[in-house]
Amino acid sequence: MSTLAGMDAARSTPARGAGLRTWTARVALSLPPLLAAFWVAGTQVHGGPAWPWSPAMADLEVYRRTGELLLSGGDIFHTDGLLWIYPGFAALFTLPLAYLTSTQAAALWTVLCTAALAAIIHRMGLAGWRLSALTTGAILFTSPVRETLGQGQLGLFIVAAVILDVMPGPRVFGRRILPEGWLVGVATAVKLTPATVAAYQFFSGRLKASLVAFGSFLAATALGFVLLPGESAYYWTRLVIGDTGMNATLIYAANQSVFGTWARLTGSTGSGGLVLSVLVLAVGIWSAAVVHRRGREDLAICTAGVASLLASPISWGHHYVWLIPLGIVLWRASDLPGWFRWYGLGWVAWGLVAPYMWLVRGGNVERTYGPWQEIVVNAGVVGGVLLLGAAAAVPRTREDGPEQRDDGVPGTEAA
Repeated sequence: MSTLAGMDAARSTPARGAGLRTWTARVALSLPPLLAAFWVAGTQVHGGPAWPWSPAMADLEVYRRTGELLLSGGDIFHTDGLLWIYPGFAALFTLPLAYLTSTQAAALWTVLCTAALAAIIHRMGLAGWRLSALTTGAILFTSPVRETLGQGQLGLFIVAAVILDVMPGPRVFGRRILPEGWLVGVATAVKLTPATVAAYQFFSGRLKASLVAFGSFLAATALGFVLLPGESAYYWTRLVIGDTGMNATLIYAANQSVFGTWARLTGSTGSGGLVLSVLVLAVGIWSAAVVHRRGREDLAICTAGVASLLASPISWGHHYVWLIPLGIVLWRASDLPGWFRWYGLGWVAWGLVAPYMWLVRGGNVERTYGPWQEIVVNAGVVGGVLLLGAAAAVPRTREDGPEQRDDGVPGTEAA
């Protein structure tokens, strides 16, 4: 018996050693993006000191204040400073933040945002040192990610929820725990833009996933009404009459939406911009469905994501973290037509650099822009709309067509 026990112990020692080396490597690879994220969040967006680390995350402070107001029974929509503009269901996620100090919340937010970005890039097929390097590079050198970290915004979580739900690629678990579409629905209950992905799936034949998304959206929204009835009713009533809570900022240069471009060029925030946005949304959904049916599900998902940004009345520059997965798709898809691939990569580069952020902006100074400033501030939006239309012209380049996913629907490989 002792001999057998000794043999088992000898066999388990190399296994433990290998496991320790694996975890040591993972920790080492996680350090560069985390250190970069803390540096960017603390010093690069608002110019704070590296130590003591105390970033001024304006949006995160709104979330913390909302949690505190919920606990005290206050009004989350009518406050001083930046306003809460999300549904009642989304407000439920702010409750844990109310128990943290500003610095503690900022540290937790920075870690979670870094993890969300790494999860997005990992799902796109990168691992090991490549995953660490690209995550670090995105944090240090791309405007949408830097602004997301500096402002304490939730854009990375929204994109990560969609990508981890519907994008084919490496998974942590071998099989799905919950049906495809549920995370898209929950994300839509927090911020409406992911509904574009569910809509494209519906029209491309992914009926089950789109219906699951719709069902989880309804369930999450209903939960918001049950737990926060007044806040939920106020948000949805206001939205129905066309008030986003930020209509006065439509003209702002950092608003990289079709409606924003319309407002800057015409000086109007009337129905014309809304009609144009709806048209762009329809084109984006149609284009994504066409791309999907031609065997490009990864590109189709990113196309729908871009359409959600362009069609939303307000899409700040930091919302454009969708450019990270889109850039990876275009860079790796060498079989795409060169004209589309390189145009797309150029547009992605423009959005990641975000030259419009270098312009003087705010206080309605946008109304005084000259021709060259109008070009800089609106070129990305126009280029994005052209990209949506061009995507539908990309021919099928995979002879085997869409792969079969676990529900038996073509083009729906299990993510």
